[in-house]
Order: sequence, then C-alpha cells, then structure tokens
Amino acid sequence: MNLSFFIADRMAREGSGGRRLSNISNIIAWVSVALSVAVMIIAVYILQGFRQEISTKLSGFSGDIQLTLGGSGSKNDVVPMEDSLKYFDDIRSMGEVSSMDPVCYKTGILKGKEDIQGVYFKGVDSLYDLSFFKNALKRGRLPDFHGRVSSEIMVSKRITDILGYSVGDDVLAYYVGERVVLRKFKIVGIYDAQIEDIDKTLAIVDIRQTQHLNGWAPGQISNYELRLKRSSDIEKTSMKIGNLIMEKAKDGDQDVRPIPVRRLYSNLFDWLNLLNFNVLIVLILMIAVAGFNMISSLLIILFENTSTIGVLKSMGMTNGGVSKVFLYRALFIVLKGIWWGDAVAFVFSLFEKLTKVIKLNPENYFVNCVPVDINLGSMLLIDAASIVIIMLFLLLCSIFIAKVSPAKTMSVE
Repeated sequence: MNLSFFIADRMAREGSGGRRLSNISNIIAWVSVALSVAVMIIAVYILQGFRQEISTKLSGFSGDIQLTLGGSGSKNDVVPMEDSLKYFDDIRSMGEVSSMDPVCYKTGILKGKEDIQGVYFKGVDSLYDLSFFKNALKRGRLPDFHGRVSSEIMVSKRITDILGYSVGDDVLAYYVGERVVLRKFKIVGIYDAQIEDIDKTLAIVDIRQTQHLNGWAPGQISNYELRLKRSSDIEKTSMKIGNLIMEKAKDGDQDVRPIPVRRLYSNLFDWLNLLNFNVLIVLILMIAVAGFNMISSLLIILFENTSTIGVLKSMGMTNGGVSKVFLYRALFIVLKGIWWGDAVAFVFSLFEKLTKVIKLNPENYFVNCVPVDINLGSMLLIDAASIVIIMLFLLLCSIFIAKVSPAKTMSVE
C-alpha cells in the first residue's frame, strides 16, 4: 500500500485529535468546495439550457439550415426560387436531413381595431412540420392547409395583444405593391414562442396565398427550410450541402446557398456568447474561492502537525513523501466537497427543470423561466477540472514542509 496514502487515511479517520481550529477549517473548506462546485455546475447547466432552448426555438421558426437565393435574404418575396433544381433530391436524400420544406414569404400589414402591425406572412403547405408551433400554441388550434386554398391564419400572442384580436376573429391584411391588395383571414391559433422580435412579426398562412400575392407560380418559393436529425452538426452539414451544390449545379442554375440558423440570427447567438463569458467569470471566481479556502485549511493542518512532519522526516520520509501525506489529506476534503456539490447541483437543477419555479421576463431572456439542461458529462468535467486546479494550488503549500526541521520539532515535543 502507498505509505503516504495510508498515513493520510488514518489522519482523516482519526480526525484532528480534538484540535478545534483544524476541525472548523476542514468544515469551512469542504463546504466552500461544495458551494463552489454546485454554483459552477448550475451555471453551466443554465447556460446549456439557454443555448438549447433558444437554438430549438430559432430552428423551429426557420429550420436548421435555409436554402436561399444568393443576395435575396431569408424572407425573400421579390425573386422566386425554382423548386425543380435537380440537386434538391440529392440534398433530401442526405443522411443528416430529416425534412426539407418549401416556404413562401410575403410582407404585409395586419389591421387591428386601433393599431396596425407590419408582418411577414409565412406561407407553408400541408406537409410542413408544425410541431414547433404546436408546442408553442397558447389558444386555438393549428391551421389546416389541406384541400382548397385556406384563409386560416396563426399569429403570435404579441400580435393579438397589439391588435386586440383573439381566436375566431377575422383580421384584414393589406399588401402594398403596385396596387394595394386586401385579404381577410380567420385567426384559428395563437402561439407564444417568446422570441420577441420574431413573434411580433410572423404569421403562418397557406403557401398558396403568398404565392398568389407575390404573383408566383406554384413551383416558385422563397426558400427551403431544412431540419436535421438530432445528432447532426449544423455547421458541418451546411458546408457539406454547399459543396454538393457546387458539384451538382449546372450553368444557368440559380445561385442557391445554404445558410445555417446561426447566421440567420447572429444577434441572438452573440447574446449567448456573451452569456458564455459571464459563466466563465463565475467559474474562475468559484474555483478561486474554493482553492484559497483549501489552501488556508491545509496550512492550518500543517501548522498543527509540524511535530508529525518532524517525526516522519526523522524516520527517513522524504519531503516529497511528507507532502503527499498532506496532499492526500486535502484531496479527501476536496472529494467530500465535490460529492456534496454534485448532489446539491443535481437536486436544484432537477427541481427547477420539473417545477420551473424561477421565472424570467421573456422580453429580455426569450424564455419565461430558467432553463436547465442536466448533463452528466459537464458535471464530471467540472469535477475533474476542480480537483486538478485545486490540487495545483495546494502544491504551493509543500514549500512549508521543506522548511520544517526534524530537530526543532522533536525538541519542542
């Protein structure tokens, strides 16, 4: 058996022999480690929750990747994209692609009882996956675009709040071009996805309505929305699609480009990156607090055990061996703190995930409660990093051991 480990284990089992200061410092140390680890894990879980929630919502609005005409924008209603390009079938058959849906946009104005609101009318067909809007549905039902051209419309809670409408109301839409065109829609559903800038400007209608308003043929669309399988990397798949288009496109084909969701909503992802920086600051502060508390605790243990250090040295143990004894002793305290920190973080995160008790303002945070993504891998990574960094801090204390003289400590006793 490792002698240094054996001695450290006996010291931990027997305690500090009634030394009150050492016992108190040990408690403070492991509690400090526990709180620091818990705060770090919770901060990372919340950050991951934000990234997952917001990324899911943005992909729900616009797909993971959009196929768009170069220079036309993601909500193009001026230049149509032909849906008959031959390489579209190759994209559909890619293993990463779950669905590929045509959409057609038209800008217009919804007239309320007292106000008006500019809106992007997003036209989709009967095969379009509306599961995201189903999950965000607050009142009413999803629109039905089967059969004849539908005049049903789904709008956001923010739009209805601004215009004063509810489910079942008729709403007038104005489209301004060479001439003003008027359409009447019936509100059948109200969704609340809590992404303020998008919610208040997006309405879902029948794709045949927007194609007709744009003066486009049935095979002409604004773009394709691609949704990928869960395990697929959006950025890598976007590059792969771009390479496929370059290989398959023929002279005279339209300039179609894949745009990943991160580029479509770069401002929101920049906000998430800012959260990354804030969490990094929290991690640094917490690991510093835990590290310095452990250093103070270990120094107290060393000061109260100078005679033990002298005895071990007089028996032939090297400075390195004696250092290992007290580093093992400190490691036991760190592991105890990490175990409790993990337990506290997991219980808190699970409670928040199930109850959603901590509320947020969705206008500022894009969610109405604190999102939590419980991830065992992140917890283990934080645990390992905490152990390594704290133990590196504690190596500084080994300088004290090298200065302890066996002759002086033995004479004191």
